[in-house]
Amino acid sequence: MNILLTSVGRRGYLVDYFKEAFLDGRLIFTANSELTYTMQLSDGFIITPLIYEDDYIDTIIRFCKKNNVSYVLSLFDIDLYVLSKNEKLFSENGITLILAPEMSVEICNDKWKTYEFLKKLNIATPKTYLNKEDALSDIEKGILKFPVIIKPRWGMASMGIYVVDNERELDVLYSKSCRDVFKSFLKYESSLTKDNPIIIQEFLVGNEYGIDLVNDLNANFFTCIAKQKVRMRAGETDLGLTVNNSPFLNIARLLSKSILHKGILSVDCFIVNDAVYVTEMNCRISGHYPIGHSAGFNFPELMKKWIDNIEIDVGDSHYETGVYVCKELLIKRLGSNQSY
Repeated sequence: MNILLTSVGRRGYLVDYFKEAFLDGRLIFTANSELTYTMQLSDGFIITPLIYEDDYIDTIIRFCKKNNVSYVLSLFDIDLYVLSKNEKLFSENGITLILAPEMSVEICNDKWKTYEFLKKLNIATPKTYLNKEDALSDIEKGILKFPVIIKPRWGMASMGIYVVDNERELDVLYSKSCRDVFKSFLKYESSLTKDNPIIIQEFLVGNEYGIDLVNDLNANFFTCIAKQKVRMRAGETDLGLTVNNSPFLNIARLLSKSILHKGILSVDCFIVNDAVYVTEMNCRISGHYPIGHSAGFNFPELMKKWIDNIEIDVGDSHYETGVYVCKELLIKRLGSNQSY
């Protein structure tokens, strides 16, 4: 029962975490559409077609069957969307996808649907608009005020995000964000909502947090790990501080039973005047996951216990609070015979 991490990119630390946890002979494989150094850290890898190519799913399934892979985790939002649509096919081939159901993945990937979903659950979230006209109308009424944030409706990694201070900037940067979207890999999902590819969102002032909301492999709530995002870089937390999860537990439990994901749901929040506002959700291991891992929470080890039906103890949900963790970029010199 080996494990495959798809769309692994450059997240070498995750490969290391999983290999350390599964030292009993279970292999950790990786997949990506182009070769990266991270893939060579794994026990084997496959260079796949692009996610939206017709043979992508068949390629993954063939690799899994050939290499006795029973569990697949994706590390990329667009990949999640394609995999979740084919969950039944994976199941028929004896492969478990550790992600959320298709509808939940779509809710998390589409930030407008995220907004509507959170409002329905009565979870605080910033005011959000599908077009400039509605946003400007509320600004004139005093319901909304500058600055506001422009972001791609299906965005990730801070691509196409701009802070806007006035109406002129709104016009210019809205158009630029649209161009950013359709010149990037975001164009695939954005084509589903091509008439409204950008959202306009209220600018929140407060401390920002990343929550790893953990469910077991039967989609039951287990715990949540809370981290303050002290410093950001390229859309990921560069410096984080582990904090007590108490302010987030009620929201975490509600999201757990509503999203019904397996594994980790990454939730971005702000605390404004003691109120928790949820801004975004991603049905995958987060970019800020290493902060909690460094402070004692080990998801791969927990996943191993669930797979092997080993009893869970109180220590499996523990992490140390008050710990600052900084991501360090490891640059490895490659030989001249390497092609990348």
